[in-house]
Amino acid sequence: MASSNKDNSIEYDKQMYKKPERPKNHLAGRLNKFQETINQTQAPSAPVIQSIHDQHEIPANVMNEIKHVFQLIKDNGLQGDYAVQIKFGEFIPIFGNTQVNKLVEILAVARQHGFINYSGNDLLQQDQDEEVYLKLIKTPY
Repeated sequence: MASSNKDNSIEYDKQMYKKPERPKNHLAGRLNKFQETINQTQAPSAPVIQSIHDQHEIPANVMNEIKHVFQLIKDNGLQGDYAVQIKFGEFIPIFGNTQVNKLVEILAVARQHGFINYSGNDLLQQDQDEEVYLKLIKTPY
């Protein structure tokens, strides 16, 4: 009979039931649930980042005009707060009195691409905008 008790205890040990490990604290259990939720969801698509480097290429002739205007401002402007600057009214005779419309277009493109900055929306009215400072921001070379 002693041998039969020994055999029963061996079989009992083989069928021993293990309890699953409990998390050490309540946050560990929530972390596991959170990780399961993350694994089941799809990753979001990458955000579209807009920067000045994403802008379209400037045509070569327009870029040459921007370089010309930039150099004129650099040569004739004064060092202001953080940038070389010149008043729009003072710059018109330097560029050419008859080419004000062309100058305004070039400055608008240069501003759009971050080479030059000035206050206001557009330089349309010569009398009102003569006191606006044109500031060099980055070199177009």
